[in-house]
Amino acid sequence: MKRMLRVPLKVTAGLARGAASGLVALALALGGAGCAPAASAPSPEASTTTEPVALTISAASSLKKVLTEQTPAFESASGAKVTFNYGASGQLVKQIEGGAPVDLFLSASPSAVTTLAAEGLASGEASATFAGNTLVVLVPKGNPAGIHGPGDLKKAERLATGDPAVAPHGQKAVEWLTAIGLWDSLSSKFVYAANAAQTDDYIARGEVDAGIGFASDATGRDDIEIAYKVPDGTIKPIKYAGAPISASTQQELAKAYLEFLLSPDVQRAFSEAGFTAVPAK
Repeated sequence: MKRMLRVPLKVTAGLARGAASGLVALALALGGAGCAPAASAPSPEASTTTEPVALTISAASSLKKVLTEQTPAFESASGAKVTFNYGASGQLVKQIEGGAPVDLFLSASPSAVTTLAAEGLASGEASATFAGNTLVVLVPKGNPAGIHGPGDLKKAERLATGDPAVAPHGQKAVEWLTAIGLWDSLSSKFVYAANAAQTDDYIARGEVDAGIGFASDATGRDDIEIAYKVPDGTIKPIKYAGAPISASTQQELAKAYLEFLLSPDVQRAFSEAGFTAVPAK
């Protein structure tokens, strides 16, 4: 009989209690997954060889910095190897709908998760909101065009945001400018980027006078800055949500990663990176 892979999981105290319990449950499940060995004793190589469980995550590009910094703690605790595919949330939805091999989807828009759940491609019951953000006007360092508020956007020659068809920050930009009556007069000035990272690059290189994105985009950078924050209540809150993909064979590990994102250490990292943390339950 073919030997099933057994993966040891070591839970560290750095994870939140919920995440830790999820990882313990996963350890028990994986630990009992091996089938009985053949009558002959296995070779030393066969008995000691282990390989990490692979977890593939499709995530909104605005999450890259925090996930890159925090994921090693999850890998160390779980024994898993996490691989990321970053992009605009709408693009990632299309990839998943096309059959891309993904275990967990982390979106900058809860509606993207809802869409996949409605199609039976993601687990709506296991979904969770793990962060928030703030819509802002971003400018190149030094703000050469003198953009300080919504009224100043009229004097800009070129503006940037994400493609509203796929990028949540672009959708929020349209929502905001429509709400304050400026979209019709400004829409022709916009250059659309494929995702948040590309929007930031347009701004940093001075290819546009200003852009509209998320507050977290400017954190830790010295080439772009926030010129204006959209007041609370002007648009619907910006929330990040995630859900395991239905076709994944790593459901419990995907759920454990979602719980890991809600742990105190990771929530603190989100806050420090310009995101809005989720209130503790």
